[in-house]
This record gives sequence, C-alpha cells and structure tokens, in this order.
Amino acid sequence: MYYMRNTLGLLFLFISFIGYSQSKYSIENIPAELSKGVNAVIREQITEITLLDYNDVIISQKEVVTVFNRNGLSSIKPGAPYDKSSSIRKIEAVIYDKRGKEARKFKKRDFMDISASGSNLYTDNRQLVLDFTPTFFPFTMEFTVEIRSSSTAFLPRWDPSPIYGVSTQYSRYEILNEKQIPLTTRKFNLDEFNVMVSETPQKYSYSVKSLPAIEREYLSPHYTEFTPVVKVALQRFQLENTPASVTNWKEFGLWQKNSLLKGRDVLPNQTKLKVDQLVSGVEDPREKTRMIYEYMQDKTRYISVQVGIGGWQPSKAEEVDKLNYGDCKGLTNYTYALLKSQGIESYYTIVDSGPDGRDLDEEFVALQGNHVILTVPFDDELVFLECTSQQVPFNYLGTHTDNRKVLMVTPEGGVMTKTHAYATEDNLTQIEATATFDSNLKLTGVVKENSTGIAYNRKYFLQNEKKEDVVRYYKELWGHLNELSVSNVVFDNNKRDIVFSESLNYETERYVSKAGNRILINPNVFNRYEYVPDADENRDLPLEIRRGYSNKDEIEIILPEGYVLESVFDPVNIETDFGSYKASISKIDDSKVKYSREIVMRSGRYPKERFSEYVAFRKSIVKKDKSKIVLSKI
Repeated sequence: MYYMRNTLGLLFLFISFIGYSQSKYSIENIPAELSKGVNAVIREQITEITLLDYNDVIISQKEVVTVFNRNGLSSIKPGAPYDKSSSIRKIEAVIYDKRGKEARKFKKRDFMDISASGSNLYTDNRQLVLDFTPTFFPFTMEFTVEIRSSSTAFLPRWDPSPIYGVSTQYSRYEILNEKQIPLTTRKFNLDEFNVMVSETPQKYSYSVKSLPAIEREYLSPHYTEFTPVVKVALQRFQLENTPASVTNWKEFGLWQKNSLLKGRDVLPNQTKLKVDQLVSGVEDPREKTRMIYEYMQDKTRYISVQVGIGGWQPSKAEEVDKLNYGDCKGLTNYTYALLKSQGIESYYTIVDSGPDGRDLDEEFVALQGNHVILTVPFDDELVFLECTSQQVPFNYLGTHTDNRKVLMVTPEGGVMTKTHAYATEDNLTQIEATATFDSNLKLTGVVKENSTGIAYNRKYFLQNEKKEDVVRYYKELWGHLNELSVSNVVFDNNKRDIVFSESLNYETERYVSKAGNRILINPNVFNRYEYVPDADENRDLPLEIRRGYSNKDEIEIILPEGYVLESVFDPVNIETDFGSYKASISKIDDSKVKYSREIVMRSGRYPKERFSEYVAFRKSIVKKDKSKIVLSKI
C-alpha cells in the first residue's frame, strides 16, 4: 500500500510537472500591466556572449515572445545571419498556443537558407530564416540560436525594449570574458529603468524586469534616447581574417584605410584617359569634381553587393569600372579613384543613413553605420557626394544622410565631421497659380511650383514617373479637388541650382459653396493643412521637429462673371516658437484678387509640456486654411 501511495505520489508529481511545462508560457502568466493594450510581450530574452579570444566568440540567444495580433508580428525575428567566418551551431523555434501548450516545433532543417539580402546580385552573407505564418492569435514563439564566429567586430547590443507597443517581462544580457579582452561599453538609461548591473573583468551582466510598452508619440525623438541600451565592442577584434586593434577614431580610420581600402583604387589606363579628356581645359577643381561625379552617375547603377570582409570592404575600382555597377561601398570607392586620377583629394565616409538616421556615436569606437558616401574637401566647404543614385544633384544629400555625424577615412586616420543641415528657409515650396471660374463655376488654371532643399527631395522623382502615375500623384495630393484633371505637365530639374519646378494646367468641378445669391470660395486651392495631432496631456516625450520648412503660396483668383467681392477674412498673422503662419487677401481690381499664404515651421526640440501649444498652433493653421471669401451676384 505504501508503495502504491508512493508511486501514485510520484505519478502526480510527474503529471504536475508535465502540466507546468506545457503551461509556463500561458498568457495567463503575463502580468496585467504588461499585457493590456499591447501588440506583443517579450516574455524572456536572454543573450549570452562568450569571448573565447579576440577572434573567437559564441553568441547564444533565446527569446520568447507572445504575439497578440498582426501588429505584433514584427516583434519576432526567427532567423540568424552567417558567413564564411561563422557557423550556426543550433537554431530552433517552438510555437505555443494561448494556454502554453506546444502546437508546433521547427528544427534547423525547417529554416530556409537564403542570401542576406534578396536584392543582392551576389553575396557571401547568408541567413537561416523561418517562413512562419500564424494560423491563430495569440501565440507564443520560443526561438533559440547559437552562433560561433571568428569575426568579433560586431557584438549584439542589449536593447530590451526594441519595438513600440511591445512590453518586456524579463531580459538579461551577459558577456563572459575569462581572458579579459579589453572592451568598450556604452550604457544608456539604466538607472531610470532599475537595471540590475554586475560588472567584473571576467563577466558583465545586465538584467531588467517588467518594462512597460512604449507608445509611439507624434514627433518624438528616436526611442533609443529614452530606453535602456548597452553597446559593447572589442578594442582588439577580427573582421573575417583581418585583425584590428583600435582605441580611438584615428586608429580606426587608419585600420579601415590600410586593411579594407588599400590597393582597391586602381583604374584601367583607358578610363584614366577618358577622365583626362572629360575635364580637359577645366581649371576649377570643384567643377572637375562635378563633371567626374556626373560621369560616374551616367556610367554606373546601384546594386547591393556583400562580398569581401563581412560586407565592409568595397569592390575594386577596376571591377566596378568593368561591370558598371556596385553597392554604396564600391561606387564610393570608384568615385574616389576617378577623382584621385585628377589629383583631387576625397575621403571615404561612413554614415548612418535614412530619414531617422542617427549620429555616429563619437564616444563608441567601433564599426558603426550602414552606408558610405564620399567627402570632397574644398577651401570653403566640405562637399558630400551620394554615389548610389543616378539622379541626385552634386553635393545634395536630402533626408537620407543630412545633418548627422559621420566618419571620414583620411590619410591621417578617422576624423568625425557633420553633414549639411538644410535651413528652414532653404526647405522651400513655392506656388504661383491662377484660378479662373467660368460661367458654370468650374475652376481652371495654371499651377507653377518650385521646390528646394528637403522639399526637392520629395519631388525630383516625378520626372521619371509614367504619365498615369503622375496624374495619380496629383489627384492624391489634391484629393479635396472634385473631378480633378491635369494636363500639360512639365517638369524642370535644375540640378545645378537644386530646384525642381512643376508646371501644369488643372480643372476641377464643384469647388464653390452656394448660399442663395452668394457663393463661398476657399482661396487656398492647393496647399492645405488638414491633420491635427491629438492633444496628449499625459505625453511622456519631448517634441522634436527634426527638419524645418517653409511654404509660400500666391494664387491669383479671377472672379466669375456676374459676381462681385462682398467680404474677405481679416489678414492672419500667427507667431509662435514653433513657427509662423500668415494669410491675406488683396484686391487687384474688380475682377481679380490675390491670395497670399506663408508657413514657416522651425526645427527644434521642445519640452513635452509644450506639446499642447504645438497642437493649438496646428489647429489654428487648419482652421485658417478653411477661411473663405464671399461673392455676391450683381
């Protein structure tokens, strides 16, 4: 009897254990404060980095994520990159239902082996990825991977709150460093989130519990400015078979130049002769640079190439010259070689690209950035060349690489500088238009628009669009115009002055409102503010207007026959710290009036407490943009 009772007890414990193992990822185990209103919850996130040597590392990662809806799918990334210097020792994924019961398991053989970029023509970089489409929500994915690599230039950073709308239940990040290889670390916002920190020469450990989801707030700074982040880099590392030992940016730049760039700027003699002929008789180095840059643009096209040392070494200039294509590294190096053939100095330059691109971290000496451009120093300024586009003008960056810290690789080593910032008054959209009403009150006219600065960046692509796509663009842009038709569309892309000009004829029906013998007309035919962000009294983050801009509109309105101007709105002049708004009507003669409107929106960062003031400013613009004039029948 005792034996039976004991056996039954063991059986009960066994069954209880099985039940526990199946239910540990039940969504009922998520605290309410972490699950309410979120798209996903990171249940467990563990990263262990074992440094065996400066050129030997094992990275083990485990991440358990509960996904509540389709918006949360971006929080799971079941995949891992590898190249010829690394191997994936283990990779698997397990799917659990809402009760924590295992629904499906994926082994290494179930992962697809693909190139690291689907657009690459050829690549040494590959990745194992899981093609997973959920059939139910919520579900939980447990993903584990272990990679061993001889390339130690990139160590994963700790970012336990990586996505808006996703909370974190537990995250731990450890570095085991028995050989005490010198490290560089950068830590952000740890105290603010009660991060547990333990640092010894042999082991670094950071952990955090119960991070609530961060909600995206309109015009807020980049999320990494206000979340816990730890970045780690070795001072002595290896990139594939190329070792490096760097403690400052000068040394880093010399390593780049001598190990990754050296000997890759050789051009065929025939190409040198072509360039000689191209610039023959031109004395001004800046004009020579412009001509060589445009020659490169006409000759080459961009493709993504990831070969060589971890995708960081450019293709040889002679190879790009022969094939007429390359990636950002290859095309930048090729342009460098073309300029060098004429004795023009330039610097291969590393940047973090994209509209939300950040400064390179000057306090963190490591491989950073995701793009390269070329810097050409002249006495009066640094000229920056985007070498991947066949369309952008000389010395134009746009939102892709403007106003951020970058690293120039000079003969003396790495040097930090900053790319151009476009001033508010330079980011100008200027409209001059006519608006004529016929006897049936149909509105027709001509629109001419010039765009400069960042505004140019939003327009120049139109010159290469199909006719039907151009028409669709204007119908979407001016969606408030009924039955809009456009014709005689002409574009002028002045790349030397960096001005994009548009000219077109337009027609639209039912534009006016009638009230007895009166008609009401909104003189602001084209450029209207319609969006107002919600006023948030509980806003958590500062307001950041990253790029200021200006709009100037003048519209000459020809009144319909048989009507006279009865009343107009008073001139508007609103001044705030965020910007200004002006609008007015002036009478030209009995049949014509002119509508003038000017908006200036200033770049800057403002305390969160002032967000309501900004919203009020935006509301006032939207309201004034609806102002009407009244015509009465004679």
